[in-house]
Amino acid sequence: MDKIILENMKFEGICGCLPEEKLKPQCFVVTVVLFYGSIPAKETDDLADTDDYSVVYDEVKSIVTEGEYNLIEFMADLIAKRCLEITKACKAEVTVSKPDAPVNGVFDAMKVVIERER
Repeated sequence: MDKIILENMKFEGICGCLPEEKLKPQCFVVTVVLFYGSIPAKETDDLADTDDYSVVYDEVKSIVTEGEYNLIEFMADLIAKRCLEITKACKAEVTVSKPDAPVNGVFDAMKVVIERER
């Protein structure tokens, strides 16, 4: 199985259930792993035989920065579904991390991982 990974893309967006989370954008870190049976571009060296990373990046950015959500689970699912719509991938795994989640304690981030297949 071949993979394309867009790792640790950082965006600011509105996502949270608390009133204060709906007022000010927060940082979200998104990793997208796209799975393929085989990527022909590895043999042809032709962009037409793979997916354009910049298109995926722009779509993820749009979802995070332009929408307003309560849960990162919902955001991750939207991203995964959209990735399958715009790519040749047979499976998408999306991790959305919220480094500044309003949780008392010491942590790097709260994360959700969503997998979707065609």
